[in-house]
Order: sequence, then C-alpha cells, then structure tokens
Amino acid sequence: MASLEIYCKLSQIQQREETQKALRMGEKVNVLEKDLTLQKPLGQTKEFLWANIIDSVNDIWPSIQVIFEQTELVKVATEAIKKVKEDLGEQPEEANRLIHFLNRKYRHEPNEMGVEDRTKAIIEVKKVFSKRNLMLNLEEKFHNMQVGIDRFMAKFHILGNKVLPSTMVIHDKLITQLDYIDKLRKLAKDQASTSGIKALPTGKVLYDTLEDLFFLEHEVKHLFVTKPNFSKYTKADEIYRIMLKVKLPEDEWWKTMTDLL
Repeated sequence: MASLEIYCKLSQIQQREETQKALRMGEKVNVLEKDLTLQKPLGQTKEFLWANIIDSVNDIWPSIQVIFEQTELVKVATEAIKKVKEDLGEQPEEANRLIHFLNRKYRHEPNEMGVEDRTKAIIEVKKVFSKRNLMLNLEEKFHNMQVGIDRFMAKFHILGNKVLPSTMVIHDKLITQLDYIDKLRKLAKDQASTSGIKALPTGKVLYDTLEDLFFLEHEVKHLFVTKPNFSKYTKADEIYRIMLKVKLPEDEWWKTMTDLL
C-alpha cells in the first residue's frame, strides 16, 4: 500500500515537471515567434511613426481650426445670401430705371409726383445696389474659401481611409485638440501592441506592413501647402456683417416709387 502511494506521488511530481517544462517550452516558442515576426522592432517603428504624425497634427491644428471656422461661416452666410437674393428679386433692374427716371426730371417734376427730396430718394434706391454688390462680393470670397475647404476635406477623407481617425466633428462642432490627440495615441498604442508579420520578413513585406503609416506621416505633415489664416475669414465676416446692416427700401415706399415709372 505504501509503495502505491509513493508511486502515485512520484507520478504527480513527474506530471508537474512535464507540465512546467511544456509551459517553458511554449514561452520560448512564443518568444521565438515574436522574434521571427519582428513584433518588437515593428512595434517600435510604428510608435516612432505615430509620434511624428501626432507632432504634425499638433502643428497643423490651428489651420484645421481655421478651416472649420470658415466652414461654419460659409454655412451661415450662404443662407443669408440666399435670402438677400430672394429679397432683391427684380429690384436691381427697377433701381436702374428709377435712378435714370429721377435724374432726367426737372426739379419741380419730382415734387409734383410726390417725391419731396429727389437726392434722398436716389440714396434710398441705391441701397439696392449696395446690398447686391456686398452679396456678390461675399459670394466670390466664399467661393475662394470653399475651394480651400473642399481641398482639405478631400485630403482628410483620403487620410481617413489610411487609418487616421476621421471623426473630428461632434454636433457640427470640431472636437478639442486634446480629445483628438488622445484618439491618435490610443490608436498608436493599439497598433504597436498588435504589430507583427506572418510572411517572411523581406524588405517588401516590411514596406507593405508600414506603407500606410509612411504615407500618413508624409501627408499629414504636408496637409496644407499654404496654411490658411484668419485674413480670409475676417474679411468675409466683415462683408457679411455690413451686408446684414444694409436695409432695403420698405416695400410700400418701393411700390410707390416704381408706380411712377
């Protein structure tokens, strides 16, 4: 009986030793597999590339803010321009005829028609031209701004397809720089921890593995050929505000004047 117990204990000890040996062997195999797939150096390379990308994003963030502020202004002012066009209607053509009509009348004739102050009437009519010219000027500036906005959005969409997080807007507002950088750091950490290649580590395989990050590093750094500034924004905003302040003649007064034609 004692011999059986000794045999069982020896068997258990032997099994534990074999299990531990197998575990150690498995760990060595895992290490060897990681070495063969270049997990550590690839992870370090990805961390380096992501660090460069994050630095570039920090550098261009002020330009991204300008783009999104321009986008907000264009959106608001475009609605205002649409309304101005509707309010103007045929007034610019009528204003031309009115001014010509008033200027070719002798002094007493406008008075007889109920126009007490011809100059004041002409100044009032010319508000139509002021409003229209401001609107056309604003349209031109917004067209130029939209070209830059579209160019940025197109490039950023391409980068979004190359693993760059594209979610920069929440409820039509640009997220904070800190929140976006946190997204990049989390993505960089996830990528570095899952690095590795399944094929033989040839130059082409390595390049294919890192191609998107090389592309991303270069394109983010050169996202803006010419960095946007607030000059275009403030000039357009100034014209937009002046346009809103110019009041068109009252409808009743305008009808009275056009009835004279």
